[in-house]
Amino acid sequence: MGHRSFTTDLAELPDNGRALRVVVGWDKTNTEAVEFAAWLGRSLPVKVQVVSAVENSWSKPLSEKKYRKWFKERTSEFENQVKKVLKAHVPRQQWAKHTAHLTERADAINSLYVSAEEFTADMIVLGSRAKTAKSRFRASSMADELMHSSPVPLGLAPKGVNLSRKGITRVTYALVESSESAMPKPEGRFSGLPYAATMACVLGVPLRIIAFSPREQAIEFTDEAAEWNESTLGLLDRARDQAFGVATAINPDAADTFDVHSFVASGKGWKRSIDSVKWKKGDLLCIGSQPSDQFKRVFVGSREGEFIRFAPVPVIIYPRGTL
Repeated sequence: MGHRSFTTDLAELPDNGRALRVVVGWDKTNTEAVEFAAWLGRSLPVKVQVVSAVENSWSKPLSEKKYRKWFKERTSEFENQVKKVLKAHVPRQQWAKHTAHLTERADAINSLYVSAEEFTADMIVLGSRAKTAKSRFRASSMADELMHSSPVPLGLAPKGVNLSRKGITRVTYALVESSESAMPKPEGRFSGLPYAATMACVLGVPLRIIAFSPREQAIEFTDEAAEWNESTLGLLDRARDQAFGVATAINPDAADTFDVHSFVASGKGWKRSIDSVKWKKGDLLCIGSQPSDQFKRVFVGSREGEFIRFAPVPVIIYPRGTL
């Protein structure tokens, strides 16, 4: 399938070649975030900008002239580092015009927000902490804060993840058992599901909707187990209906072509629940946010945060407000 534009306005997908604008939070200890951005670029047109906040090591205030010289040197060093990594992973045509952006602000989070706004970013992508098990995600202090405040979709790359050369070959939407983010809003919408369904439909790849549970269901079919099972299957049915609704809005013939599967994955703890599912190198995992405030932003609860730790594939968290 040829490249299509993909915007955060999920009802509008004009064929104007608009690229997905991706801001990568720089981490000199690993390249997973850059590789995630490059992987997206195998399926979608992207423009990548790498951002970092300057770190000063001087103890006394510098004169304006000396400060400008110091910052210019740091900027040059940063640009060289970024270009070296991008050359290894991202095709040149997918680099943003201003590929490396080093900010003077001491607050790294605010610097990232400002850079994303100036770049009109569609997504912010971060990698895992360096000391993390392979194919697992451990949030840095920056990632942890963004998981509770990012105004745009947040991409998280597990440590040492192997990605398909074909790009995204399947999208999985996670319903995390009993979380508010999984429950539909009054009009029946699931947080982040339209984003996942749109991604799958635009790319022409299958969509999986999985209800994850960190507990093994009792062998004996108790009243509690029956109630849980009925409730979960009901959620999956409504989620499937919404996914088909999104796909049909994009393509009226989607009902005959859109590949959607839904099922329950359970195990003793999140790790076993997630590991009970078969994952491929081309899998992308999407999850929604809990209601936060009137502003649209990512807000990950403790349950989702624990779930994401064991995600073996790249994750995109979609922002949500109370409205």
